[in-house]
Amino acid sequence: MASPAVAKAKMKTLPKSATIKIINQTAVPSGEVEVMPDVGRVHFKNEDGKEYKIRLWRLGTEPHFGIELVLAPNGTITIVIRKDDEFNYSITSKNGIMDTGHGGGPIKN
Repeated sequence: MASPAVAKAKMKTLPKSATIKIINQTAVPSGEVEVMPDVGRVHFKNEDGKEYKIRLWRLGTEPHFGIELVLAPNGTITIVIRKDDEFNYSITSKNGIMDTGHGGGPIKN
């Protein structure tokens, strides 16, 4: 049987926050972003001088069932991730147009 120290070492240590930069309507990083549950925050930081919409939706559902948030030019939106939350997202222009199909995820705890 493993000692408590060994068991603790095997646990995955997650960051309290992560930042997804939006550059030319593209998410960096675009893949999985994982933070601590309940206290973990994911920041969407717009590096562009354009307004975007961020659409978030739960895995296993259609994107149109998600929510949209406005991301101001050079602005930031912060999302709190609860235990077992997991979302995909897309980045669209303020008119809802995906110029070249940008998005990513999942963001999760």
